[in-house]
Amino acid sequence: MSIKRVSGKFDLNVKTKKFRQFKKDIPKVIAENSLNHFLEGFRQNGGKTDASKGGWEKRKPTLKRNEGRNILVDKGALRRDFQVIKAVWGAIVLGTKRIPYAIRHNEGTTDRLGRKMPQREFAGDSKELNEKNIRLLERKLNEVMR
Repeated sequence: MSIKRVSGKFDLNVKTKKFRQFKKDIPKVIAENSLNHFLEGFRQNGGKTDASKGGWEKRKPTLKRNEGRNILVDKGALRRDFQVIKAVWGAIVLGTKRIPYAIRHNEGTTDRLGRKMPQREFAGDSKELNEKNIRLLERKLNEVMR
């Protein structure tokens, strides 16, 4: 982030009001940006988190109905339910509210019968997303300081 020289009048009261609004709005903006980033992973069959860079493990071609369909998409319930749960200054939480199997897909598990479900992480650490959010923050903060 670079510091820019500001010329002309600088009204501290106006900048303070703009900054307070920025502080109120920015968690929602970052949350929506993050949500869109991870939803793109559903369209690309993975690759939007650091753990899924090469894409998600392919599904077994046992069912005819799976041909040509994206991974982790059957009826689209998981993708549709993935949402912003909380977006405030100290915390941004994305997740699902109604899909109990989401964590099994995201983390990969072994069920009680010993069957392994591969990890297909759709939400998690993402260097690419962090960089996008930093650029977004810089742009929005520059708007406040203009």
